[in-house]
Amino acid sequence: MQEEKLRERISLLMRFFWLEDLFKIGKELRLPFFDSVSHYWKMNQYQAAAEIAKNVDDNKLLSLTKKHIPRYGLRLGGFHGRYYTATETGELKFEDSHNLIKANVRKALSKWGDKAYGILRALVIKKGKSTYFELIDEIERVLGYEYVPSYLLPRLGPMKLVFKTGSNKYPDWTMPSEIIPTVENELTKFKRPVHVTRPRTTLSQRLLKMERDISSIVNEIVSARRILNLIFASRYGTELFKQNESAITDIRKLCSNEEEFNNRILCMALLIDGIETKNVKELIKHRQPKHGSINIIEAFLEEVAPNYDRVIIRNLRIIISLRSKKYPVHPDHPKFLDALKGLGFEGISPDWQELWEKVLLKYLESLQKLLRTFKSTN
Repeated sequence: MQEEKLRERISLLMRFFWLEDLFKIGKELRLPFFDSVSHYWKMNQYQAAAEIAKNVDDNKLLSLTKKHIPRYGLRLGGFHGRYYTATETGELKFEDSHNLIKANVRKALSKWGDKAYGILRALVIKKGKSTYFELIDEIERVLGYEYVPSYLLPRLGPMKLVFKTGSNKYPDWTMPSEIIPTVENELTKFKRPVHVTRPRTTLSQRLLKMERDISSIVNEIVSARRILNLIFASRYGTELFKQNESAITDIRKLCSNEEEFNNRILCMALLIDGIETKNVKELIKHRQPKHGSINIIEAFLEEVAPNYDRVIIRNLRIIISLRSKKYPVHPDHPKFLDALKGLGFEGISPDWQELWEKVLLKYLESLQKLLRTFKSTN
């Protein structure tokens, strides 16, 4: 019981206060741990909250929350634990909120059934926090069919179960950590229907699925570029890729026609061409590469990893041909058709969305093979 209460007290302090506030409180309490730390950013939030939680009783905790106004960095409806309850304004009470949470879970399940179950179970599996697209994928794994939760998610907020967090541009959906065990326990009592009526897939849902698929690929691209830059900088003293947030934003978009494809492929070419040209060329000792980022990468690989997978360069050249062998960058050229064939397309009017997704996958494949190359090279 004491260990459980301590964990909840730590969660409460992390909910109430930002790291700099915890640092200030720790100094005020003259706790040895905080005296040994010169700046608050040298700690993490859990570490700071745990030190305070171990050294205060409930009365002291109450006085701290009255003296230091809670900031609630994430608006999660206050705090609803087994030992502590708090309003969004920071009023702390030593009460058990679990009966409220239980009742609200039952209400959600009674009102929305399998769909509410899918959302809540998915967030429990995700340990209480997920992006929207990741949540959709997890809901599908839970339910066995795809369900887009845009209608239900905001309706779970007033029930103190799920909250929209993060930025407006990149929001997350969060289940407060202190209620997860209670929610999980209630979900085990729910009996899913034997015969599930799968909702019809609407046009907007199909578009959302395409957007989610594209976003997932781009997230992997961003991650691979980041790791490659870290490895390259550590090993060679320079990053490989220049940052281009605008291009990354644009390649996340869907591609429904030729005009949109022209825009997307231009952005992709900017990412391929955007390497630290001068720094990378200086690393090549044995032969001067031809002009162009792909030629520089190829020459570098020939020197440091001569047995590298040639697919890396072939994919990049195909992608650049889709940009440079076609109007409006240059007059149409038969090599554009060759590039299409290299991606498995016949004719001059492909499905532009399907083609764009294939381009993203080919670029990701090159990045992943580059990663494996550098990881295996001393």
